[in-house]
Amino acid sequence: MAVELKVLQNSDDALLVWNVPEKIPDCVGFAVRRELEHDGKTRAGWIDNFVGFAGEKHEPGERRPSTEWPFQGFTWTDHELEAGDSARYRVVPVLRGSDGKLKRADNLRSEWAEGRKRSSRFRPYFNRGFVMSQFMAHYLERTGLSLSEFKETISDEDDRTIRRFLAGDLRREMLELLAERRRSGGQVYAALYELSDPELIDALVAFGPRAHVVLANGSIKKKDGETSATARKRDQNGTGRDRLLAGGCDVEADNRFISPGALGHNKFLVFADAAGKAKSAWTGSTNWTPTGLCTQLNNGLLVRDADIAAAYLEQWQRLRAAGSEFPATLVESNSQAKEPRSGATLWFSKTSKQVDLAALREIVEGAETGLIFLMFMPGGKGVLADVLARQKEEPDLFIRGVASELPDPHDESTVDATLVGPAGAEEHRLDVIEPEGRPNSIAWWAAEATHNDFVGRVGYAIVHSKVLVVDPFSPKNCTVVTGSHNFSLSASKENDENFLVVRGDQALAEAYTVNVFSAWRHYRARIAQGNPWPGLRATDSWMAGSLRARREQSTFWGF
Repeated sequence: MAVELKVLQNSDDALLVWNVPEKIPDCVGFAVRRELEHDGKTRAGWIDNFVGFAGEKHEPGERRPSTEWPFQGFTWTDHELEAGDSARYRVVPVLRGSDGKLKRADNLRSEWAEGRKRSSRFRPYFNRGFVMSQFMAHYLERTGLSLSEFKETISDEDDRTIRRFLAGDLRREMLELLAERRRSGGQVYAALYELSDPELIDALVAFGPRAHVVLANGSIKKKDGETSATARKRDQNGTGRDRLLAGGCDVEADNRFISPGALGHNKFLVFADAAGKAKSAWTGSTNWTPTGLCTQLNNGLLVRDADIAAAYLEQWQRLRAAGSEFPATLVESNSQAKEPRSGATLWFSKTSKQVDLAALREIVEGAETGLIFLMFMPGGKGVLADVLARQKEEPDLFIRGVASELPDPHDESTVDATLVGPAGAEEHRLDVIEPEGRPNSIAWWAAEATHNDFVGRVGYAIVHSKVLVVDPFSPKNCTVVTGSHNFSLSASKENDENFLVVRGDQALAEAYTVNVFSAWRHYRARIAQGNPWPGLRATDSWMAGSLRARREQSTFWGF
């Protein structure tokens, strides 16, 4: 009857999932013990809970060890890890004795468990791009900035602390990769949709002529009475392009200007040696803007595989040769899957006959235990429709996901989100900024609060990631899809896009599972009716319903 525990880990989070075979009498929750190795030093202790027992007096923001305030559930996410940390965990039932006191049932505790070691070929990185609510409301009130003005100034010196916090490991890794390749004398090839972040621009400029960039003109809207050809001459990336040109980088003054009508939506890099031979690649959802780094949920994927990198480099060369057109040869090439390595498939668009969407549909239909996802503006005829169709056919299949839309341009305080879970698809309009909160300085808060504090209590996120994970606990069928592709019809028919399909890499699948599941829970808590943390129950009455839900999900989690 001992607790069975699984730990999933990515670069800075660990997701704990546990199970018991039957209800434990008098169990009021579970305590979590952690041994954490950080910078060569190991410290051990009980994880804190921020939620106390209902009716018990405690201070706002108070936290106590989970031996005193146990977790009433079967999952918990440790957001306090940093890249390079090593941690292992143990879960112990907490019982309430006949005298009313709490005691640990050490005879039922789990074995120590830790996350799977990271993949050597594929390394994912994530930011903390939650647009804050209470803290942000006070910050904007104090500074007199609108939300859009804050996004425009997130890179200013005054905001460096909050910038580093929000951008997390994603920013750090992007900058470190660029600096490392520059120092080694290597070259970088970039295909970018947007370029306005000063730090990232500086990192490219530092390469000089060894930086080769295909830079699109962003997202251009036609003015009244204007032709597409005229509108297409405008360049939203003009400032960034001028900086690259002034720095001697290899970028053309008017290539790849395909908007309006299409988007040059890629955000991939190829790192090559001095001779131009591809060594590694970077893909994912992150636009090279302060917003992409700091105020949207995004991911980046480092691909340490020369063959896959070479496939990206060949696409870069095709884009450079295409100029501001979609020649038939480009579309024909895009319409063929690239399979540079066993277990990895690479797709580019635009394609003919939506063959890329057909490949994604096949992945969705091949899910055996479940699938989870993050999507941005997927539309009604793309992969989200395939997911919902699968859910309707098989209601017991484990499906969790978030799809978000851009805020209304006239109302920056809201974001539309579709949550997919046990109840199907639910559409919500969520407030980005709430009216009340603690009047702390944002820089102080960002420096002092833990990631757990941040995710647990603070505002909403605009999900910009494009991630699909299938059967993460299946050695043979686990699949991860990520890139710039929005899983939408327009991405297939109109835009420059890419997505990478990786099969059979459980470490990668579990790393993305942590990220997706955390985002889903973040939204789920904020749309729940009433207080999502009303207080712990004093008896074991909480357990039956939670255990029933865990059993319904046991196949997905591998129990």
